[in-house]
Amino acid sequence: MMKSRILRSTSFEGLFVILGLFLMSTTNALRGNSWQKRIDRAFLQVDGVSPQGRFRSFQRALKDPELRTDVSKAINVVREKGFGKGHPEFIELLWPEGTQARRDLEAINALTKQLSERSDEVQNKKSSSQGLVDIIQSSQKNLRFGEEGSRAVLSSFLESDSKRVQTLAGNVLRNTPMGVESPSYKLLATYSEGAAEKADSESAEEGKNTQKKSFLTIPELELRQYDAFRSVSVPLIASGSSSSQDEIYTLKNMGSALTEIFSYLELGNNAESTLMSMTTPFFISDAITDGTNKMFAMIPQDQQNNPPKAVGSSRVVFDDIPETVMATLQFPGICTDKEIKRQKAKLVERIETAGDIGWKIRDQQISDTKNDDTKGDNTEEELKKEINPELFVLQYNAPGTLPWRRMNEIAVVMEKTGIEISSEIEAEVETEVKTEVEDENENEEKQNVTEMKSDEKEESEDAANDSNDESPSTTDSDVEK
Repeated sequence: MMKSRILRSTSFEGLFVILGLFLMSTTNALRGNSWQKRIDRAFLQVDGVSPQGRFRSFQRALKDPELRTDVSKAINVVREKGFGKGHPEFIELLWPEGTQARRDLEAINALTKQLSERSDEVQNKKSSSQGLVDIIQSSQKNLRFGEEGSRAVLSSFLESDSKRVQTLAGNVLRNTPMGVESPSYKLLATYSEGAAEKADSESAEEGKNTQKKSFLTIPELELRQYDAFRSVSVPLIASGSSSSQDEIYTLKNMGSALTEIFSYLELGNNAESTLMSMTTPFFISDAITDGTNKMFAMIPQDQQNNPPKAVGSSRVVFDDIPETVMATLQFPGICTDKEIKRQKAKLVERIETAGDIGWKIRDQQISDTKNDDTKGDNTEEELKKEINPELFVLQYNAPGTLPWRRMNEIAVVMEKTGIEISSEIEAEVETEVKTEVEDENENEEKQNVTEMKSDEKEESEDAANDSNDESPSTTDSDVEK
């Protein structure tokens, strides 16, 4: 788990205290009309809130007597323990786990390391990315329109549904994009790490085996079964690039590959000049094919059976992705080579600590070279030494998305173990996962309904006590109906 050293710096102490007054939100444990919930809705919620609703939420939050109590508790924690030791409790009080503000804060914490690594990559003269200008030129080189040119793209945009355009534009503020197709999958199971493992070890320099609580949320490990789909892919390494295997997730490589896929789909750079919508996520294969890694994205459903052919100058190829079971782990921020290495290690460790779940990491090398006759010849120790996992990086957000709202996942292909798990147990696990999701959605819906009723009641009381207030007949909730 990454260290939260930035929070120990006094130069950032004042900044986070100020942000606390504006970015506080809530978890499901808080009542629906709490001041934390109202401030979260007033400043951070992207969808379903009118400007008037945001203003009302903020006003009512300021009137809540619990606000002063909770803020006082957080300030007292810092006074007693100092910001270095007290910041986890301080953050938990003001930005509870599961809120958008907490999610943003954790992403900003990750970005402090990621942005430094990205800066080193761009400024490193020995790197294949020879500065920002070279990166931009490489991406522009792959930006191509179809035969009908930019006019066809502009015409299609103007004819688009305005609500859809607004939805897509709003994706720059969302962790999870809306209005974009994605590969379908079935969630087989989720695995949470134990609360005891949420602690970071103290600095080795202190020579003590002490533990301290961290404010970072531990994401759930998800086991998914993806349906088969056809994809459009391009080599990840930019043409003419001298990138090594230690320089895969660079701006130049990812930007160039994504631009080429975007040109094929959105700009109609294909044999039929067909304009198609982008899909999400962008997959980056960690495995080397034909001497390089590749980036690919799902072809839209209405073009799956007969996609337009690529033009001769394009590096675009089509791949049929089979039904696959993957274990995934989510992480925020941007993708750098060092960040991906860290996330790979976390994913493998989480799978190992999950225990006997009926699935194991598939060894790509063995599955490619071993035939059925030799199956079972290797000992468990030998297999562990030979393991070569098939890993993928999934990026969900388009360029331009706020860095702290970017959502990524690291995934590895799984296969069944030799342990027999009855279909009844598998069905029970799937039912439990489905029930948990349904319960969360039901609780959230009930919370919203309760909150709306409470708001309407408060507005009615305000109108009765003050004739200058809005008429009761015009009362509406903070959330748009």
